[in-house]
Order: sequence, then structure tokens, then C-alpha cells
Amino acid sequence: MKSSTLQLTAPTELRTRLSKGIEINGEVRFTEVLRVDSKVTGKLISETGCLVVSETGMVEAEIHAGFVEVYGTIKGTITARHKVEIRSGGSVHGDIFTPILNIEHGAKFDGKCRMIEENK
Repeated sequence: MKSSTLQLTAPTELRTRLSKGIEINGEVRFTEVLRVDSKVTGKLISETGCLVVSETGMVEAEIHAGFVEVYGTIKGTITARHKVEIRSGGSVHGDIFTPILNIEHGAKFDGKCRMIEENK
């Protein structure tokens, strides 16, 4: 029996980008892929979408997404339906709830992780 995680891939088509120089305070809902190159404070919500926080991205938020990929900084709770990846140079300060967590060498994680059952 194959794991559904192997069959499921993160969305790859970049649809929305919050570029440098933009600051958002509030709730952001998105589908597909959201790339954050700026500062976002509040909540980021997507049922199955992929949140990418770039090297220049700073997110202080409660995050609910399908996939989360961190190259920059996140301060807050992450709940990912499928997977969280903290890339080299990325930093997460807060708790993570996800079925799959990948932390690369050179990444920082300060918090607790709870491996949850993957939502189908």
C-alpha cells in the first residue's frame, strides 16, 4: 500500500507574491502558491495551498496550509496538512503540527513539533 504523501505534491504554480516593501497586518487567505518576500503579521490560511517564505520574508502569524516551505523567518504556530520544510538559513520560532517535517542542516527551529495524522 502506497502512502498518500508519496502521491501528493505541493502546488508549484506561483499565483501570488507579496514582494519586498509590502507590509500586511491581518488575515490572508490563498489557494495554490503564496510567496512571501515581505512582512506579514496575523493569519495565513489555505486548505491545500503552499506557503513559501523567502529569504527576505518575515512572517509573524498563525499559519494553516497544505504545505509550508521556509527560507526566511516564521514566528508563530504552523499547522500544515501535508508537510513543513525548513530550508538551510530558514528559521521557525513556534510550534509545528504536521505529518512530515524536514529540517535541513543550517536551519533553525525553536519550538515543539507534533506529528499529526495527514488529512486526506
